[in-house]
Amino acid sequence: MSTQGWFRRQAARRRQDLRSIVRQARVLSLALRHPQTPWRARVVAGCAAAYLLSPIQLIPTFIPVIGQLDDLAVLLVGMKLLRKLLPKNILAECETRATSPRLVPRIKCESTTLVVFPKATTSSQNCNI
Repeated sequence: MSTQGWFRRQAARRRQDLRSIVRQARVLSLALRHPQTPWRARVVAGCAAAYLLSPIQLIPTFIPVIGQLDDLAVLLVGMKLLRKLLPKNILAECETRATSPRLVPRIKCESTTLVVFPKATTSSQNCNI
């Protein structure tokens, strides 16, 4: 097994994971703004979004790995609760809209810094997300 092939597979997995995280954040945002979302689901989505966007956090984001992991944990727990509280038809509509090509911009860069997730920045060269 070649090392280059392994790196390509790992890079592809990381890109897929990143796309999934961004899609989950979009679903959370769309569910929060959907007019038929029940109030309990709005509270969960609002609290998760507020924590992600808030400058005050339990673990500061500038701490290398752990700072971003708590944001990711809040997003995942918020989405899990939202999936339980949100009616299936609204959840399906939000997920469809989140993956719509109209809403998903293609990100291309040449040695720039991207803001991919609130407060989590990644620097990359020649990326195609």
